[in-house]
Parts: sequence; structure tokens; C-alpha cells
Amino acid sequence: MSVDASSESTTSRHPEDPAHPGLAAGAVSALDVFGQSLAATGPSIAIGGTIPAVYLTAGNGSLWATAVGTVIALLVAWVVAQFARRAASAGSLYSYVSLGRGPAFVTGWGLVVGYVGIAAACLVGAAVYLGALLESAGLPATGTAAQLVLLVLAAAAASVLPVQGVRLSTRFGIVVEAVSLLVILVALGAAVVHFGLRFDTAQFTAKGVDLNTVMLGAVLAVAVFVGFESAGSLGAESRDPFRAIPRAVIGTVLGAGVLYLVSTYVQVLGYGSAADLATSAAPLNELTRASGVGWLSPLLNAGIVVSAVACGSAGVNAAARSLYNLSREGVLPALLGRTHPVHRTPHLAVYLLGAASGLLPLVLIATGSGELEVYAWTAAFGTFGYLLAYLLVALALPLHLRRRREPVAAVAVVSVLAVLAIGYVTYKNLVPVPAWPVDVLPYAFAGIVLAGLGWYLALLRRDPDRARALGSRTISAHPSDTAEEQPA
Repeated sequence: MSVDASSESTTSRHPEDPAHPGLAAGAVSALDVFGQSLAATGPSIAIGGTIPAVYLTAGNGSLWATAVGTVIALLVAWVVAQFARRAASAGSLYSYVSLGRGPAFVTGWGLVVGYVGIAAACLVGAAVYLGALLESAGLPATGTAAQLVLLVLAAAAASVLPVQGVRLSTRFGIVVEAVSLLVILVALGAAVVHFGLRFDTAQFTAKGVDLNTVMLGAVLAVAVFVGFESAGSLGAESRDPFRAIPRAVIGTVLGAGVLYLVSTYVQVLGYGSAADLATSAAPLNELTRASGVGWLSPLLNAGIVVSAVACGSAGVNAAARSLYNLSREGVLPALLGRTHPVHRTPHLAVYLLGAASGLLPLVLIATGSGELEVYAWTAAFGTFGYLLAYLLVALALPLHLRRRREPVAAVAVVSVLAVLAIGYVTYKNLVPVPAWPVDVLPYAFAGIVLAGLGWYLALLRRDPDRARALGSRTISAHPSDTAEEQPA
């Protein structure tokens, strides 16, 4: 699918509008690219919420569950990095899939749905923790009406940041995560001092836990890494995409993996039992109080609030660039391909996705669902989008390299391992069948993906030239490469 696209204007399928000249090429540094992946992954939220959930599932096997989740994430990151070294595009993963234009569109569309779902979960998390922070200051903010207002504010903030400029949003994410993680590390350090850093044989031997339980915990652990690939959405704006994006993808997963392993070990040391953890609304806050540094709780809450907004913003940022790219290729309406006349950002796509990310949980909470339930539902829904995109990219890599006449054997081994791992995680999300309404989420996701595919197939019949332009805005690292034939 890759072609040499030296400028956006030469490959656009829609007429160029001088007021909307396209994304700002070369405006994004390697630091900004890393910031996009970091913010989208949201390590502060993962440490504060998902890792305790892993402990509830895997108990003393949490450390091994986190390790398995890290290995799976590294397999997928390595696959993504192989593509990112060879091609760059605002379309991110869908530009990599060499299985045909239909699967490529499904990859992009599914990933957009995934970004919206995870962004929605982040916004709910921001509202919940902001409500708790205001309550601690004596302001009533945990009722349904107050939560709806806070959710709207969080969605507005997550939409405004990406419009103002990609550098602003990515560097905001870096600063926020750095400060938030510093507070979390202080809290974990206090726990080590209080409980004592020792060789916990129960964790290293997964005492009382069988392999199946560890693997169930690993399913949750994989979810803490999703978003690392979003650096790829800055391919059209990065100064050196073929080096910056692979480094950001691999570096984010490696750094987060080490952080999650350390944090898992320390948190499990501090928690008395899974039953005690299950009764806590804010496990990390409980840990700080037990460690004698309860004064950190407001700082933890504030850090998680801002980190959650940054995570939602990063998801909207990446998804908007996929819609932008699809629009500029002629696959989606031209309106989504417009850019802000000053900031050169896909502002209309950002506003649309920001509204969708906020509206979904807003409706659910307004109709009586609990905030934490909505957080779990939207996160689970979004995860299916990531898993679908990761699966198709892993399947596509050996074929892509074969077409380029590059060695395939070693790559095929990693790709097969990644496919098997993703397949296992997907299976464990479906079997045994979860309780309602989580059991309908896979079908809702499948329905949205099929509706998008129906749009594309209808376009293919109505206007084949536009439909076949999918992937035409991908920049090759090797200008001598010719475009690959992509059967629809």
C-alpha cells in the first residue's frame, strides 16, 4: 500500500482549500512523538486503577500476570515498529495493513472506535477523581448531576487541547504524566519504607494461584498498554518519523512495563488481601494512608484527573488523524479533512470525536448507570478496537516484507506469536460469557465495524477510484518503492 508521498497536496483526493492546507509537516519532534504514546497509554491511570484490578483477579500471581502482559505488548510493539521503520502516515496502523483495502479500512475504523471507547473511559475516570477531590475540599461533587457537569468539562478540555496544536497536547501529556508518576513513585517509596522491601516468595512463586488465574490477570494487564501505537498517527507531522515513531512505540512499552512490574510488586506487598482491596474505592489512596503518607491522597487524585484528561485528549488526537487521513484520501467526507487555519490541526474531526467520547458515557450515566460501571464498559468496548487492529497488523507483517523481498522467516515467528497472544486475549474476553451488559459489547463493536465496512464497500461500487485511493497518502522510507497492489 505504500507510495512515496512527498507532500500532502500531491496525494489528496479532495480539492485543496487554501484555508485548510493540511497538517504541519515537520512540526513534531521526537519528544512530541513519545509524548503522544505516553499520554495515550496513561501509566498513572493504569497504576492507580488497572493494576489493583489485576491483583483482584490474580492475587499472588499478579507479578507474573503483569510480566506476561508486558511480553504480549512487546510482541505487538515490535510488529508495529517494523512497519513504522518503513512507512509513515497520519493514518497510523491502517496504512500498514497489506491484506487488501477492505482489511486496511477495517483496521483504521476499528482503531478509531477503540480510541473513542478508551477516551470515554478516561473522561469518566477524570470526572470521578475530580469529584472525589472536590468532595475532600468540602464541595458536593459526587452526585449524578455533578458528575455529568464534570464529565462535560473533561470532554471539553480533551477536545480543546488537540485543536490548539499537537505540540501543546503532547507536551502537556509529558508534563502531566511526569508529575503524576513522581507523586505515585513517592507513594510507592513510602509503602516500601513502611512495609519493608523484602523478597516476597509468595509473589515469585504465585503461591495459591494456578496458571489459568495468572493468564486471566494477564488479559487485564495487556489493557494497560493500549495506546502505545498512537505515535504512528503523527507520521505526517514528525521531523523524522522512521526513527522517532519506532523508538516511541518500543520505548513506551519497555518503560511502562518496568514501571508496572515495580508498582505491582510494591502494591501487592502493601495490600493485606484481595478482600480488603475489593472494598476500597481508591486502592492507591488506601495504600498511602496505610503507609503514613495520607497527605499525598489529594495530590494523587489531582494527578490522576489531569492524566485522565491527557489520556482522553491523546486518544482523540490519534483518532482524529485517522479520520483526517481517510478524508484526504477521499474515503470519508471532505469536511473531516479540514484543518484549523492557524494551528494546522484536524479541528472538525477532533470536535466530532471529542463529542462522541463525552456523549457515550454522558447518556449512560444520565440514564442511571454507575460511573465505575460506565468506566468498565467503555474501556472494555474500546479494547476490542485495539485488539482487532493489532491482530490485522500482526497478520500483515510477513506478507508486507515478502512483497518487499525482505527476509521473512524470523519476522514470521514473532508475528505468529503476536497473533496467538492477541487471539488468546480476545478469547478470554469472550469466554466464559460475561454478565450483561458486558456480554453485548462485542456485538455492538462488531456492528459498528461492519457498518463502517458497508460504507467503504458501497463507495467501492459507487466510486472505485476514490475507494482505491485508500493508503495513497503513506510516505515510504524508501522513495524507490512502488505502490503495492491492494485488492479490495
